[in-house]
Amino acid sequence: MAGLENMGQSNRKMPARARMARFMETWLGAPLNLLEFTLHWVLVQPTRWIMRHLDGLSYKLEGTLLRKIISNTLLPFTLILSLWVGFKLVENGITSFTLLGFVLLPIVFGLYCAPFERLMPYSRNWLEGGNDTAVDIIMYFSGAFWSGISKLIVGALFIVGMVEFLEPYGHDYWPTHWNPVVQVFLFILIKDFFRYWFHRALHEVPFLWRIHAAHHSVERLYWLNGIRAHPLEIISQAIFYAIPLALVQPTAEIALVAIILQLSIGIFQHSNIDLNLGWWEYIFSIGDNHRYHHYPDKGVGDSNYGGEFIVWDILFGTFHKVKGERPHDRIGIGTAPEYPMTVAGLYLAPFLPNQKTVFAPSADETAEDAIEPAAGQPALHPAE
Repeated sequence: MAGLENMGQSNRKMPARARMARFMETWLGAPLNLLEFTLHWVLVQPTRWIMRHLDGLSYKLEGTLLRKIISNTLLPFTLILSLWVGFKLVENGITSFTLLGFVLLPIVFGLYCAPFERLMPYSRNWLEGGNDTAVDIIMYFSGAFWSGISKLIVGALFIVGMVEFLEPYGHDYWPTHWNPVVQVFLFILIKDFFRYWFHRALHEVPFLWRIHAAHHSVERLYWLNGIRAHPLEIISQAIFYAIPLALVQPTAEIALVAIILQLSIGIFQHSNIDLNLGWWEYIFSIGDNHRYHHYPDKGVGDSNYGGEFIVWDILFGTFHKVKGERPHDRIGIGTAPEYPMTVAGLYLAPFLPNQKTVFAPSADETAEDAIEPAAGQPALHPAE
């Protein structure tokens, strides 16, 4: 794999001081490393070359009325469109057409979102990130596999029987007579309550943070990397959700439309699109809210845990937003600048016993961080 690294397109590997982990990442992870390299040259680089042609137009859009209109209307337009598409897909029940549309959604969202990131970027430093997109593509598809594994584990823990026992009560209590749109938002709000506490625990419990750190390893935000998660996080989340969600089960149609709406909200959580969201940021966990959440400063980053809604953060005191301020674009894990960025490395990292020294900044990096920030730039304190 050294040849690939010399070509300058491999992701950051395990630090050399973690000899065994680096050996496993290089040799046991060789198929994944080769897949990253192949995806980069076959898919990512050609797509990136096409998107670069929009950069000139993006400068021309700055300060125009058209950009202002798009900036104010893109979010509500997307939410309305997602609801319309969702209900169209399920108007005849769950059919093969529904499932096909659901499978194609990630591609549609990418074709929809990626051009806006080039035309209206929040940060031009986030437009490209080496070979991180190849990693995120692999993580997206592997996520489906680990979700399947989580269902088997839930069954092995006898949770399925408990869920099946509770599920009828959920259907009995669910307000099926309410407007379908209200049902969709209600289901997301209830689900997000459990997600809020799970996400908060991932940050505040040291063992769980080891697992969640893979998500915070990203050094830029763009539409696809919201799905970057360690398999242990995917599995533990499924177990945590199983029982409470059995008590709030809506119809399958409402659940599917809710998932589509969640995906569309998720676009604006990680996207590199500069939007004027205004009061929307006090409803949804999007835009600047989530940019603060990815700060390397733990004092700021341990906030805004909501998956789709920000209301639980506001109620439980973890909402962070500074009036009149826009977040900077320096994100990541403050105390772990050498955190690996390969798929194999991200999988292995939580199991290293001495992370604070293995992924810690070098002496040169520590000295560089000690330099006073430029005027107007916020001082950062590394996250744990």
